[in-house]
Amino acid sequence: MVAKIKKKLHESKTARWIVLTLSSFAMATNYYFYDALAPLADLIRMNLGFTSTEYGFFISAYSIPNVFLAMAVLGGIILDKIGIRITGFSFIFLMALGGTITAYGASDIFLDGGFGYQFMDSFMTSWSPALKMMSLGFFVFGLGAETGIVVLSKVIVKWFTGKELALALGLNLAVGRLGAALAFTMSPRLIYPEWTTAIWVGVVILWAGLLAFMIYMVMDYKVDREVDIDIKDPEDEFKWKDLKFLVTNRSVIYITILCVTFYSAVFPFLKFAPDLLMNKFAMPRALAGDVTSYLMYGTILLTPLFGWITDNKGKSATLMYLGSGLLIIAHLMFAKTYIEPRIPIVLLGIAFSLVPAAMWPAVTKIVRQSKLGTAYGFMFSVQNIGLWIFPIVIGAVIDSSNPFYRTEVDSMAFARVQQADMRYTGSYMDRHEDPVTDREIHINTSVFKDSISGDVVWREVHHQQTDDQGQFELHVGQGDVISMADFNYLVEGPDYQAEILVARRSEDILLYDGDFSVDAEGYFPSQVDTRHDALFGRTLRGMLTLYDADASSGDMAQDGRDGMVWQERVRFYLEDDGRFEILMGYGRLVYADADYFGLREGSFEMEVIKPLDYTNAMLVFSLLGFVGFVFAFLLKREDKTSGYGLEKPNKDS
Repeated sequence: MVAKIKKKLHESKTARWIVLTLSSFAMATNYYFYDALAPLADLIRMNLGFTSTEYGFFISAYSIPNVFLAMAVLGGIILDKIGIRITGFSFIFLMALGGTITAYGASDIFLDGGFGYQFMDSFMTSWSPALKMMSLGFFVFGLGAETGIVVLSKVIVKWFTGKELALALGLNLAVGRLGAALAFTMSPRLIYPEWTTAIWVGVVILWAGLLAFMIYMVMDYKVDREVDIDIKDPEDEFKWKDLKFLVTNRSVIYITILCVTFYSAVFPFLKFAPDLLMNKFAMPRALAGDVTSYLMYGTILLTPLFGWITDNKGKSATLMYLGSGLLIIAHLMFAKTYIEPRIPIVLLGIAFSLVPAAMWPAVTKIVRQSKLGTAYGFMFSVQNIGLWIFPIVIGAVIDSSNPFYRTEVDSMAFARVQQADMRYTGSYMDRHEDPVTDREIHINTSVFKDSISGDVVWREVHHQQTDDQGQFELHVGQGDVISMADFNYLVEGPDYQAEILVARRSEDILLYDGDFSVDAEGYFPSQVDTRHDALFGRTLRGMLTLYDADASSGDMAQDGRDGMVWQERVRFYLEDDGRFEILMGYGRLVYADADYFGLREGSFEMEVIKPLDYTNAMLVFSLLGFVGFVFAFLLKREDKTSGYGLEKPNKDS
């Protein structure tokens, strides 16, 4: 009888790919949260009162640990000293904690005076408590995220050395970028019922990433009991004594400046890109996020291709030169043209695939193996200086370029709007106070109770065309998109009737058609008759519609919106006896009639936000691309005299 030999865990191919799946998922959660806030830039400005400069400062808080705490160095030292499991758990926990603090800083609980509000309001009073709390959260997230990336890369090295290492590292990066792409796609669609929902979803995903790493920790512990795997490489460590060589080597300086300018022209751009598309091209939020995501999807497909080219055909210096040129062209298109924005986004995706695929392998030809760890650490640290500075710079440029984009309408002026049948006339001016004429624009309009700092009662988006004087007219309450209406301000008095239509695969079922009322907590409680007993005990999704019984026949299928007051998509549980409760105003708003929110009679103030001009901001990005282009040219010329062989294939023939 032949005894069965149990294969050790570290030798199991299945175990290896489970580890890859867990570590890649944790990496994706990092990338997801980092980019989840970009499609919400305008909502952050509107709801929290951030200027573009303050938004840029908040985004740049992520890079502060790498600029001032040298986490590119310290994280690696900590990893070597205390190992993958403790380091990984600690820093991925900081990611999740930082994300939670960020979301808390934007929440109503904090803004209503919750824990930490008074402290945050006690210093640097020119900055809002929300800005300080959210920046603290993004700082903590960045503190964990960058070292977390190092740890997760080491996990792959530990389990795949001598196996499918290059493939595993490539897949790990691809899944991370997929997380970023999904952030641009999903975040705009998760702003209901509250805009902060999109941030909290990112927080939940971060904690799920921590859970995935904890599962990995169990596997890693078992492997360490089986065999001692040494993944330390003395030649890959940061050495301060090697800095003198790096800062005196022209090629290293050239490629480092290319690195910092290139990444500063891409990553900060992504933080503003959805807002740019919404403002300049009048794109809906979801579409703006989708178009921005094309850049990330493109890199997932193209980076391996360009990596293969540099390995087998060479031309690294030429590809860096070409990628920098494409970067300039793409940003100039955004700055000076109204060309279909997908074109420059695709060009940026190509550039973002070309330059990194050529640049990082090129470092290995310029710097000896014994100094590679120092070189990468040096470049990474300088790169993060750019990622810290330029979001603030871009935000300041946007603010200085748009002094007239926001108009406050006080209660007296709003009374005149009410007298004019809810019509408001405004003007769209550039920073020189010249009218912006004959331009299709999106205008965000918010109506506040009592004051601009009060509760938002109504929010809508108008698609308008400025005339030859830069003038436009809004019909308040008749926006093309009603993005928010506070159900608590629905006026009492009319006899409201309700319908609940539940969508099923075979047919739509009219589940409820009858009287409507809400209790003190805002719940609509009622009962469904027994003819729908097949649905009892289920969680249902449906459309809840309210209408004024005196203004409609009640036959909504025939009368359309005749008499309709409110419509939202809801999710609720139908009890075993047919009872249900629906919290009103917390579904996804489909329609609201402004006349039933008292906008014609009450005392309100209004804020009209016109599109931001991104021309100068995009010129700054173009300038960064130009500087990178110059140093890519100098690097290519230096290669000819120094003989590094940047144009030669990376693989030996």
